[in-house]
Formats: sequence, C-alpha cells, structure tokens
Amino acid sequence: MSRRWPLHPPPGDGEALSSWLNRLAEIYGLSVEELIRHDLVPPGTGPVVHDGGALDLDPPAGVLSALHRRTGVPLGELRQMTISGWVPWLLDTLDVEPEAEAALDTYVHQDSVLLTAKERPRRQVPGWRAWLPSDRRRGPMRRACPTCASTTTTGGSGFTLVSQLPLTLSCPQHSCRLEPALGALGAFIAWARQDTSATAAPAPVIAMDSLTHEGLRTGLVPLPRRRVHVGVWFRLLRTLIDELSTPVSLLRVRSRRTMQHLWDVAGHPPRAGMAGPWRPYETLPWPQQRMLLEAAATTLQLVKAGEVTAYGTLGHLLSPEAYRPVPDGSTPIQRRRDYWREIEDATNQAIADAQRDPAAARQLLTTLTALTRSETTFRRTREDLVALGVPDRHLPRTLTEAHARDTPPAMRTPSSH
Repeated sequence: MSRRWPLHPPPGDGEALSSWLNRLAEIYGLSVEELIRHDLVPPGTGPVVHDGGALDLDPPAGVLSALHRRTGVPLGELRQMTISGWVPWLLDTLDVEPEAEAALDTYVHQDSVLLTAKERPRRQVPGWRAWLPSDRRRGPMRRACPTCASTTTTGGSGFTLVSQLPLTLSCPQHSCRLEPALGALGAFIAWARQDTSATAAPAPVIAMDSLTHEGLRTGLVPLPRRRVHVGVWFRLLRTLIDELSTPVSLLRVRSRRTMQHLWDVAGHPPRAGMAGPWRPYETLPWPQQRMLLEAAATTLQLVKAGEVTAYGTLGHLLSPEAYRPVPDGSTPIQRRRDYWREIEDATNQAIADAQRDPAAARQLLTTLTALTRSETTFRRTREDLVALGVPDRHLPRTLTEAHARDTPPAMRTPSSH
C-alpha cells in the first residue's frame, strides 16, 4: 500500500481534486471510482465517492493520505484542492452548527462595504453555507476556459476548484470568460452551448478576479489601501454582493442613487433583475449570479477611481490612501529673521486697526508723539496718519487734547488761565 505510482503528473495550478484524479485514472485506463477502490482505500471498503462534487467538497482523509503516498504531493497541497481545505477562509465550516441559521448573519453582516449598518437588515437562513449551493442535491458548477480546453498542454480537460464556485468569471491565464460546460468526475465532456468560443472578459472583471486568484495563491489580497487576508477578501466580496441585492425600498435616497448608478454602469437591471423579496446569492440561477459578480467588479472599479464612496466599515480598503508627504530626515533650513519686515508688518497692521477703531487711532498717534513737545511736530504726524487713511474724526486735534485724554483726572494740572 506504500508503493509510489510510476506515472503521476503533478496537479495544475488551482486544479480540483476530481480533475486531477481523472487525469491520473486515464493514464492507467481506469475510471476515477476504480482508481479509488483499487488503490486508494483499504480492500473491502464500500463506495467512497459517487460524484466529483463530493470529492472536491470533502473527501475522506484516508483517500488524501493514500494519494500523498502514491504521488508524493504534500498533504497540505492536496487539501487545498478541495473546498474543505479552505475552511475557515472560504467559509466558516462545512458542518451543521447548533445555530446554523445564524451562519449568514455571521459571515455577511459583521461588516459592510457600500452601505451603512442601518440600511442592511440582518437575516438568518437555515443551512446556509457561503458560495455553496443551498440545495445539497445540486451538483457543482461546471465552467471552463475555452482557450485552456482547446490546448492539450494546459490540462484543459478538467476543471479548477474555483471555476466550480460562483466566485470568479474569468480565466487567470487567458483573461477570457469561463463558459458553462458539461462534465463528470472532473472530466470535461462538452460545452453547454455549441457556439461556445473564447471571449475576453471586461477589464473590471479581470481586475476583481486577479485579486481572488492572488488570494488563493498567496493567502493575501492586495487592496488599494493595504494587503488583507484572503478570508477578509472573501467576506468583503460576499458582503458587497449582498448589498447589491438589497431591496430598493430599504435604501436611503443617497444609497438608492448610488445603486442605480452602479447597475447602469454595469449594464444590468438593478438587483440583477430580482423582483420581490430578497433571496440568498447561493440560491440564484447562474445568470443572476453572473450579473451580481459583474456589478461587484464595477463597484470595486468605481470606488477605487473615487467616483463612488463606500461608507461601510470595509469601504476604506477599496480606495487609495491620500498622499501625505513624509520628511526626508534632513535638517530643515534655518532662515534668518527679517526684523525690518516684521516692523513693517506691525506698522501696517497698526494703521489698518486705526482706520477702523478710534481707540486704536488715538493710541497710535499717542505712541508716535509720546516724546513730542512741539505742536507743529504733533500736527505734522497727525496729518501723515490722515494721509494714510486714518479718519480725521478718530484723532485728537491738538497736542493738549491728546495729553488730556491720556492723563488721569487726578494728575491733570489746572489751567493757568
């Protein structure tokens, strides 16, 4: 049971476990079920898997351990070829929790992106799991890249794990749309439409999907403000989709206008054409899910460009931080103090105050004539101030009058006349 298989090509980037097992089985002329039954589980074990969806969701630990021994692929890498290997990043858990109806509220409503918390009603959906079909009987999505499928050297005969979820719209290698396909146990069979061909994805979609693929590859997503954990990104994107499907009647005027603008730019009807009550994203048919993903991509683009403001708790992550110059560490240049300029400024300010305020005008004239004993000098100074725009009525007319106003009554000497 520990013998290494002589032929075992490595899994492709992001390839689903069922797709890789199908390629391995083809080498030895077996089906996936026969490969698992004969060489990946102990003899006498009952049926392990009935379809590729179960393999890609949560395969038995024994199958992964046996694959590790047969191929040498690290066990951690094998787990990441399944959805269970992305718990708790992609979704909180695959198990049914005692309070399973609160899973949506925990995943989607802890934060917000576009809207404020008051505009988002908290909801509970029993049995809900992020990104996975609510109907457990419904199999995984089958989508593939036409360019990959037509190229024998890219492993295009199978499916990537992310292409089976309503999470991305484009191929990370060729930037074309993922198209609906028919397949079983990880094997591509045919296109769902006969006229399927490679179509370039819109730029906002490519930009959004590149963030998702970067997160799946490295665990971090480079948002405009800073890098975030891929688990934060999955929740941010799912929260944004939920906000885009919010009934218009629950929105304030500002948010209603913003939503209308977003859907107009995306080129789809508001709420992806949903009429009536709100429904979880996971229960919608693929055409509506595709429209919501395209609207989310459009939103990310407009927020980053500053055309739309995101008011939610995570909204600031989507727009670049404002430029703030940082000192280079050098010693600032010390400029010499210009005393004459300071005197000139103070003089101009004193004249401006005297033009408005009689008390300031009298104080200025008194200061300029404090050492003057000549009436002629006093009058000349007074005339200079009047010429500078100080109203005549603001100033005392004679030196005697000026001294009389500035001298306390107890200190004034009686007139000699």
